[in-house]
Amino acid sequence: MSNNHLINSNLNQHLFKNILSTLIHKDKWETIIEIFTLGIVDINIKDDRGRNSLFWAIHKNKTDIIKKLISLNINTKEVSPNLSAMNYAVYQDNVKVIKCLKNCGLNLNEIDDINSTPLIYAVLYNKLNSINYLIENGANLNHEDFLGNSAFSLAHDLKIKFLIEKFRNLEIQDK
Repeated sequence: MSNNHLINSNLNQHLFKNILSTLIHKDKWETIIEIFTLGIVDINIKDDRGRNSLFWAIHKNKTDIIKKLISLNINTKEVSPNLSAMNYAVYQDNVKVIKCLKNCGLNLNEIDDINSTPLIYAVLYNKLNSINYLIENGANLNHEDFLGNSAFSLAHDLKIKFLIEKFRNLEIQDK
């Protein structure tokens, strides 16, 4: 491979990142979807901070675009460095997006690289809307990450009284 090809390839990559960033910030989502559908740019292209288009669709609460990106097989496991689509939606405490991701086939009990689940993150960061939605939709309360933390144990460790009570009521209902 010649140096000119490498230079052109790197310039094109940089150019596409800039174009994509501009389109995202101007809410030109249909143009972005068309570019990905036609294969002009790899759907998993990331900006200079490692965020893909799904990150921005979640950030901007664009559920129709989220559905289209997932149908085009965008990477949902890493929308930004070390953050999955589901975990980013939990971080945003955005139940509308979490529900959209679930309806697109993403697992509410997905496990990341430290064996943690979205519910563990929701409890850890006190994301109340996410906690309620995840629990109501069957999230595993007792799954433990590599550190031995579960949503149930974290609620106790962090002394989150309303969650302890909620979990206690769920245990009673399960019996």
